[in-house]
This record gives sequence, C-alpha cells and structure tokens, in this order.
Amino acid sequence: MSTTTRPRLVLVDVDGTLVTYANELPESAVAAVRAARRLGHRVYPATGRSKAEMPGWITDIGFDGVVCANGAYVEHEGTVVMHQCLSRQDCAALVGWLRARDLPFYLEANSGLYPSPGFRQAALPAIRAYLAGGDGALPQPDLGPQDVDEVLHGLIDTDELVREDVNKISYVLSGPEDLDAARTTFSHLRHGSWGGRGHDALFGDVGVTEVSKEHALTVLADHLGVRLEDTICLGDASVDIGMLRLGGVGVAMGNASPEAKAAADLVTAAVEDDGLARAFELLGLLDEPGGT
Repeated sequence: MSTTTRPRLVLVDVDGTLVTYANELPESAVAAVRAARRLGHRVYPATGRSKAEMPGWITDIGFDGVVCANGAYVEHEGTVVMHQCLSRQDCAALVGWLRARDLPFYLEANSGLYPSPGFRQAALPAIRAYLAGGDGALPQPDLGPQDVDEVLHGLIDTDELVREDVNKISYVLSGPEDLDAARTTFSHLRHGSWGGRGHDALFGDVGVTEVSKEHALTVLADHLGVRLEDTICLGDASVDIGMLRLGGVGVAMGNASPEAKAAADLVTAAVEDDGLARAFELLGLLDEPGGT
C-alpha cells in the first residue's frame, strides 16, 4: 500500500488494538502514536470504554482527544464535540430490568463506573474468561473480587444507580437469551456484546440508538473539516466494523474477529506483535515529509 504525507485523522480502538485484553501496552504502539502526531496526524482512541475507564498510562501516550463509550462521547483538545447519554427514565427501567433478571451490571459515565451491589464477586467468572480470551485460548488468571478494579478502571460504589450522566450500561450475560430479551424489551435502544480476544459474548451493553463509532467518526471529521477519505480506523471487534468500512482506510488487527477482518482494507499483525506500529508504518503515518 502506498504511503502518504497528507495529514490524517486516525481512530484507534483500545482493547485488542492499542492494548491487549490483559491491559498490556506495547512500547511500539506508544512510539507510533507519538511519532504520527509529531508529524501532523491527529490520533484519537475510539473505545468502548467510558472516559472514567481510561487510566493515565493510556492517556499519557498523548492524543488529540477521545472517542469513548463506543461513540457516545467525542472530545477534541478538551472541547466536548458530542455527548449522548441515556435518559434518566431509560436508566431506571434498565436497572430495574437487570435486577429482576439477577444480572450483575455497571453504569458507565465519564465520572466513574457504578456497579450493582456484589458486582465484583458476581462478575468474576466473566472477567476471568475475558482475560483468558473468551475462547479459553489463554489460562484463566487467579483473580479475586479485589482484582476486578484493576481490570475495570474507575469502579465507584454508590447507592445512586439511577442517573442522568450514563453513557451506556454493561452487564454480565448468563446466556444469549439475555441479549435477545434486552433487545426485545428495549427496542428503542442500541444493544451490543463484548468478550475479549476470543470475541465470545461475555457482557452485553446498551446505550442510545444513534451511538456508534462510525457516527462518532462522521461527527469528529465534520467538526475538524476532514474528508472521510483522509481518515484511518483501526480495530479488532464487531463494534469496530462500521468505522472500518466508513473510514478512508480500515485496518483490522491480526487478532481481530473474522468479520472485522472481512470489513477491513488490510490486516496487520496482532496487538502483541506490534500490529499497530506496523500498520502506521505501512500507511505512511511515520514518514517524514517528503519521504516515501
């Protein structure tokens, strides 16, 4: 693929793309992001995480803004470009429904992640499977409830679980029937699932209907006056497919799901094999002006 020196708008998924599902950050990825920005490209993490779940060791890499909660929140250089939250009414209905089905959950807001009572213990099997790759490709870690906060950065215990600042709600799936029931009961909202490297559905999530990473890409590009053909998107999961197709160039990681790979223009190496840095190099994001 030919390289370019034109400034690009780059959206980088976090889990499975920038970092491994065990929260390991390759040094090559840090160097690539910093080098690309130094050369005039604008780089944003485009993640399912809400802003509270972005620890300093990620944000300290240096970005031009963030796209969080699968596109519910878009920020450029400290300015909020878009923020779509669940209504208080929908939040209350969802919390009641999840409690009735005895499904552990947490509310995702920029101010914090607010778990249901007993979440850390109840969610342990799903958290262990997530870190093992969902499909069991890796050994399950010996985690206790006290370790869940290391996996889900930003957990804050509170009795106030009906809020107006909730980007989306994630919950542990007992089976696919939970996701089907959620879609039927709350058909006016957007539903998805996630589950780590193996891409198995371990958690469900629900948010505002219009929210998506591809919509966030359109909003951010319009805000910056950037043509979509001058955008590059990198990801690994089904939630990334829309932006992989919409962006000027879509890049799937070597560890991506088959569906994400099929939607991409190119497939790079796995996240732990310097896949992000290799893609940046191949696409010319690391070329000095006048280079090839």
